[in-house]
Amino acid sequence: MQVPGFGVIHVSTSRDAVAFASPAPSSSLLCALCRDVPRVPRRASCGHVLCLHCARARVAASPTCPSCSSKCDLSDLIVDDALTLDVENLMTHCAHAFRVDALGTATATAGATTLDFRGFGARACGAVVRFGDLERHQSSCEFRIVRCGARATEGEERCDAACVARELGKHREACAYVARRCENLGCAWVGSAMYASKHNEVCEKKPVKCAHGCGATTRDESSRARHEETCPAKDVACGNVDDEDEDDASRTCPAIMKRHGLALHRENVCEHARLSVPCVDCQRFVAKRSAIRHAQTCPKRKTRCPAGCGAVVAKDRERTHLESECAFVEVQCEFHEVGCLFRSARGAMPRHCEEANREHCALVLKAAVEVRDASAEVAKSCEIVARDDFGFTASEREERDVVLRALLDEEIRALEDMKALREDEAERRRRGVMVVDALTAAIADHVKRYDAVIANVCEDITKMRAEFEAYKTQNALELESLREAVAATQLAARDVASRVSTLSRGGGIVEELRDKMRDDLKDERASIIGEIEKRSRSLRFELDDIKTEQNAQILRLREDIRAVLKQ
Repeated sequence: MQVPGFGVIHVSTSRDAVAFASPAPSSSLLCALCRDVPRVPRRASCGHVLCLHCARARVAASPTCPSCSSKCDLSDLIVDDALTLDVENLMTHCAHAFRVDALGTATATAGATTLDFRGFGARACGAVVRFGDLERHQSSCEFRIVRCGARATEGEERCDAACVARELGKHREACAYVARRCENLGCAWVGSAMYASKHNEVCEKKPVKCAHGCGATTRDESSRARHEETCPAKDVACGNVDDEDEDDASRTCPAIMKRHGLALHRENVCEHARLSVPCVDCQRFVAKRSAIRHAQTCPKRKTRCPAGCGAVVAKDRERTHLESECAFVEVQCEFHEVGCLFRSARGAMPRHCEEANREHCALVLKAAVEVRDASAEVAKSCEIVARDDFGFTASEREERDVVLRALLDEEIRALEDMKALREDEAERRRRGVMVVDALTAAIADHVKRYDAVIANVCEDITKMRAEFEAYKTQNALELESLREAVAATQLAARDVASRVSTLSRGGGIVEELRDKMRDDLKDERASIIGEIEKRSRSLRFELDDIKTEQNAQILRLREDIRAVLKQ
């Protein structure tokens, strides 16, 4: 078949189409019966090539060669390695270079299979591979037809869509059966794309538009709560408080507005907002509506003394000034409690005290005499009771002494009991120290003894491992030599087979030599395999014996340790 740009393409027609690249397969490699390149080539005793499948069908009908009619049985067919290698080295086009016209990839009759030569690499596979590697290449070819096979997350339904392997990923990006995550941030739902819209209707993480019309969206209750605190379209109360107004019904601004207009309202409209300049007297910021009233009633407002002394004081200190500082306020003499009846302004009172010093001393003396006489009368009317230095009477002292002696006796008994307890505790501690020392020495002795036992066991195990490794290495070398002998024997057999195939067909001597050689090879192979199995069994038995001995020693060591711990 002539293909523009690719030369002659030899297409096999007796089985699934195989397109051989130029040059065409040699006639010496074709099956004598089907005239096609054999997939499982065999060479008859007469030297002709046959497919194993064709040979079986031919022998079943007539046990003769289809080319020369010589006797040919299944036992006469041999595996020719050189023939097999020649067949496998034939270069072929990938089968995925063929397209069906119904798919719109060729121009022949609809439904026919033709070679698509209009764009290898983009529309069809252009690989040229060995005939022996063709099946492996086609199994991994990116142009092979594959099914999606994605299963729905709910039920057992699968996607039956078919596409080339290189487009499978692109198909699955849009496949309704492929599992996908919910597009809503924070949602853990995973399901097929066909169920995504149904889930989106009930998804708890679905974005919800703001109820106040600001256009913002939220995904859960916490974000909604945070948005409510900052939403510019939400109706909010002004909330400014006039601290000067004591009426709860009117001290707070009742205005309701959108949050985005709250700052403008408080700055330009709200009467409850505080002034930007503080009160000149108390330095407090007051509401606009109360500024005049506060200026009249401010406790820090400066006023002149009402008594006429000329001092300027704050309103909240006016009373203190009048009671203790103002020189124009009329006050009593500080000796009025002993009989002085003088009253004058506070500023003139020091002069009165200097001038009336003698009169004040006489009044104080008179008052002291009156107090002394009153004290004497009180002392005479009271019964004096003799008491000791501690304020106790004789009867009270006797009762106290009895109680103190009882307490002293009780304390002495308690001290004696405490002394006995301390001596007993010291004795117990001494005995405990002796027991602990004895146990420590015994444990140390057992530890030394069993450390030596464990060291001996470990040394024995190390020796056994070394012996086992040496034995395993020796067996491995022997097995390797046996394998090399088997390989040499196989090479010799193949050489003999190739020589026999070159001899002339027919002849009893050749058949006799071949049968003898085959029997010798079978016997030698059976003896080698028997020797390998015998050595393998011997090695397994020795390994089992070593493991059993090690397990027994470990069990004995554990029993000895348990016995020591029980003591």
